[in-house]
Amino acid sequence: MHVVAQPLPPFWSLVEAHGPELLGHARRLAGPTEAEDVLQEAFLRALRAYPRLRHGEHLRAWLYRITTNVAFDHAARNGRRRELPLDAASEPVAPPDRAPAAEDDAFAALIGTLPEGTREALALRFVDDLPYDQIARRLGCSPAAARQRVSTAVRTLRGTLAP
Repeated sequence: MHVVAQPLPPFWSLVEAHGPELLGHARRLAGPTEAEDVLQEAFLRALRAYPRLRHGEHLRAWLYRITTNVAFDHAARNGRRRELPLDAASEPVAPPDRAPAAEDDAFAALIGTLPEGTREALALRFVDDLPYDQIARRLGCSPAAARQRVSTAVRTLRGTLAP
């Protein structure tokens, strides 16, 4: 059976649909003063790459990944390293028309018990979908150490969630 790929919607519809939540994501990563610049650059990168996409699946995740990469690139250009605010104490910035989802709070509380480096490795691997060599560069460690941090996080979470 042949599965037909989902067609690409017009790019502007993605901007309208996901712009507010991506701005909130950019604020969490880059801070309120740089978020709009980060998002603008992310949309420009996405627009340039858009014609090369083969299907319209997972576009929201694709936009989040681009925004995250731009935020990290922006911080690196400015001589800063920005940590992902994944602990339960950090207050997520939500778009004005949408409150933070309860599952987001539950996830933050769940991973909030992990050590910071382990938590960041987990997010880079499973939220940003980065390979271990890129995770290692971001964390300033070897790919083997990055893999070990992710493995430790997964094992710890499995132990926490097991009945």
